[in-house]
Amino acid sequence: MSFDAKSPSPSATGWNETALAVCRTPLMSVKCPSCDEIAVFGEWNLLNADSRETIVEMHCQACGVRETRQFALPDGVPVCWPLSRFPLVAEAMEKEAAGFAARVQQHVKAMPAAVFATHPLWDEAKWSATTYQWHPTSDAPPVMGLVFENVEAGLEIFREAERQMHNEDQFDEIRISIIEGVVPGQENRPGYSVHLCADPDALCSHATLEEFVVDPNIVPFLGQWNRHYPIPGTPLLLPRFKQEFDTHKEFMLAPTVRRPSGKLYMKPELGIIKKAIVFRKLSDITSPDDIDAAAALLPQLITPPG
Repeated sequence: MSFDAKSPSPSATGWNETALAVCRTPLMSVKCPSCDEIAVFGEWNLLNADSRETIVEMHCQACGVRETRQFALPDGVPVCWPLSRFPLVAEAMEKEAAGFAARVQQHVKAMPAAVFATHPLWDEAKWSATTYQWHPTSDAPPVMGLVFENVEAGLEIFREAERQMHNEDQFDEIRISIIEGVVPGQENRPGYSVHLCADPDALCSHATLEEFVVDPNIVPFLGQWNRHYPIPGTPLLLPRFKQEFDTHKEFMLAPTVRRPSGKLYMKPELGIIKKAIVFRKLSDITSPDDIDAAAALLPQLITPPG
């Protein structure tokens, strides 16, 4: 671990130690080297995943002193604090996540779920909505449909998955979570977030077998997000989907085409059968290390439709 100061004074050394203490105990105040009061809180965000370089900004609520330190974040410390710093980490991770996704493409046969979740066509496909269908008499499992603005790009993502996975995520290596909860400032337009990514445990296992390293810091950024706002006055589809999944213990994930008339048409021939999905509450997400941490901030970066 290295600090910027070449010849640290006792005061500088004290703030170096305070920065480490702040990172290790983010929920607690620590002792201030300037006034000796236990009143220092800190915020930080990772700048580089490889070096774990971070900037820690500290503030003593007793004497008002502010200090900043830059150093390699110790192991076991979350990549940022508080959650509001998460977008800054995302910016730092973007290039590294893209590089990882490119390496994953070299292991298509061994890591089809990771290839699906990080496919380079996701940006072009523009996943714009999520919809659901079920059998009228519940004689078959329900379907979750991903609606793409660029239909052909979206279909190609699923075509490659079909070629590799043969319509079934046999070991549930594609992790899908649906996070519900009220977002401050959007109480009058409730919605929920859908997160699709490679399952972290499966990803790390496959990467080990393929002899390359998965940096745990970038795993939460190796996936896709959609924020869904149900149209006011229309029937809610998610509750029925959850009910149907609970009945059948499986569902199909399928690409969905929006016809010129506006109606949605699912493509089950390219669908992926899954037996697991994660349903969560936004209030459950309290740590930036949570794989779904972006759900706490994503809605605040989006203006709900009128």
